[in-house]
Amino acid sequence: MTIKGLGKGGVMAAALAVTAPLVLAGAAAPAVATSAQTTAVTSCRGSVVRLDPVTYADRLVRAWGRGDRATAACYGTASTVRALFAQASPGGIHWRRVSAEGALGTILVTYHDDARGGNLTVGVQNAAPELRGPGGWHAAYTLRFIGEPRAWSPVQWSDNLVRAWGRGDSKWMSYYATPAVKKALTHIAAVGGPNWRRVSTEGAAGTTFVTYRNSTTGHRLTIGISNVRLSQGDAHVAYLASYR
Repeated sequence: MTIKGLGKGGVMAAALAVTAPLVLAGAAAPAVATSAQTTAVTSCRGSVVRLDPVTYADRLVRAWGRGDRATAACYGTASTVRALFAQASPGGIHWRRVSAEGALGTILVTYHDDARGGNLTVGVQNAAPELRGPGGWHAAYTLRFIGEPRAWSPVQWSDNLVRAWGRGDSKWMSYYATPAVKKALTHIAAVGGPNWRRVSTEGAAGTTFVTYRNSTTGHRLTIGISNVRLSQGDAHVAYLASYR
């Protein structure tokens, strides 16, 4: 039995660039750039001292979304950029700005992930020369993820789907797989059980195929993961299931 379902899950309107709750990247904003940041400014062209904080945050999120670490490193502090790319690399295309508010010299800009459902809040120093470092760079100094699942490699993604199916977790099956694949798995069994062991992995034509063997029944299950959709930050990237 082979089931395919290749629907696009993201919402593109007003989207910016893309996905365990995580809070990091510094508790207090630096008044001036550190020596390491000053060195990094040499690769950041021009000045953004007067750039409004919301546009500033948008540029950071877009750079992260397309996997452009060098540009992101201009707008964010080292710890901010490190936390972004630890969450997902690239961030993807489904982040949509939903709010901006000020607090103590900082503008907090919040984005919603239309593909995965979580939020990201970026804190940017207000547009004032005395608040930002040389050239205005590295002013995005804090960030917070809320309800945002981490991005996984294709094999990790497939493993998570099989585990969710194994425990009968419909919610997470719906997140990892297309509706067609979820339907195929639950048709095999409502609860997949704990006996599936990964036995092989191979890639072909933009897809990673991960095969599992049931140690009790001997049946094999192959999950197809779309590498492109995973790299774009989509949910539902398990689009094929083959059971024999």
